[in-house]
Order: sequence, then structure tokens, then C-alpha cells
Amino acid sequence: MKGLIFVELMNFLDEQLGDAITEKVVEAASLPNDAAFTSVGNYPSHYAADLVTAAARMTGADAALMCEDFGRFIFQRFQTRFPHLLSRYTSARELLEHVQGHIHEEVKVIYPDASPPQVETHSDIEGYTVTYRSGRGFAHIAYGLVAQCISFYSEQSDVTWKPGSTATQACFIIRPRKGIYPL
Repeated sequence: MKGLIFVELMNFLDEQLGDAITEKVVEAASLPNDAAFTSVGNYPSHYAADLVTAAARMTGADAALMCEDFGRFIFQRFQTRFPHLLSRYTSARELLEHVQGHIHEEVKVIYPDASPPQVETHSDIEGYTVTYRSGRGFAHIAYGLVAQCISFYSEQSDVTWKPGSTATQACFIIRPRKGIYPL
């Protein structure tokens, strides 16, 4: 997994928990690199899970909700780091439709060894659906990213988990809020 995600995870933990608690989380996670991440490095994805698990255990927070909050946080960081990318799209739907074919392809150009998750979109009777697939099992982070994407574009929609979703394969259904009709 790309180091940029780990750097942002550490920023998130610092912001949410404070430096002192984050240091204790790192100790509890027992990572071989003591969380000395660089944005250009590659690290095993389980390091992120180990950090979140340790943070949840230490704070009593729900690990899944913490991952969703991290997804929201990292989208906000993408707003700062990659505004040119987000400005290409006029809506959450338009951006989400281009994650797989455009955004993840750009990631692979910059980081040829990257293996981003599979993200597909389609409309059906249930609403607009985003499907996430990855062996890393970070669907809760993806959910937070989708939710923050909707917020970024100031859309009046809600995102919910489709029943049967798992950490490695999940579907998120986006629907207009009641009383609001899609354009």
C-alpha cells in the first residue's frame, strides 16, 4: 500500500487523538518500522489495520466508524493536495464514474507498482451504486470517501451500505434525500 495513505493515516490519528495518544497507538500496534512512513514508500496494508485496531482498542471507538472518518479525512486532504483533479468534475457522480478509468489509472502512472481497489458505478432500481472490491478490506474507508465526495459537491444525497456488503466487497447506494429530486 502506498506510503501517502499511511502518512495521512498518521495525520488523521494525530488530529483525532493527539500526538501523545498516537504515540501510544504506534507502540501498541508493534509495527516493525515504528510508523516511520514516507509518502513514496510501500508498506503492507495490514499495518493500517493494525494501527486502527490499536487506536480503537485504546480509545473504545468503533474501528469501522474510525475507518469511515478516515475516508472523509483523506478526501479532504485530496482536496488540498489534488485540487486540479477534483476540479475536473462537476458532481460526485461524475467523479465516482471516473475513479476506476481515470483516477486510478493516473495513480498507476505515478506509482507503477500500485494496486488500487476496483471501483465500479452504475444506476439501477435502488439508486446510483458504487461497488468497491479489494483484498485489503478497507470498504469502510471507501464509504467515507464516497460520503465526503457527496458533501464536497454539496449534493443533497445520502449514501447507505447495501445489505450483504463486506470489508472486501461492498456496494454503496446513493439516493437523493427525501423530497429532493435528481436533476
